[in-house]
Amino acid sequence: MKATNSMIYQPIGIINSPFTDIKNMPIQPSGAKGVAGTVQLDPAYIEGCQDLAGFSHLILIYHFHRSQGYKLVVGY
Repeated sequence: MKATNSMIYQPIGIINSPFTDIKNMPIQPSGAKGVAGTVQLDPAYIEGCQDLAGFSHLILIYHFHRSQGYKLVVGY
């Protein structure tokens, strides 16, 4: 198998949070305790999620599609 440096993935839904302004957005999860978000799943994948209620956690892989650059080190 040939190694590759790229990965292609297809979105299957959208993650929403109440944070709409980056100025007031927490930079760590501890800053958003008690805040609920929602996941809008493409209907084609709903059947495959029928047993999720039996789990305590769900891992979502997301893409910062609105990001306009980044810093590798953030000062506090």
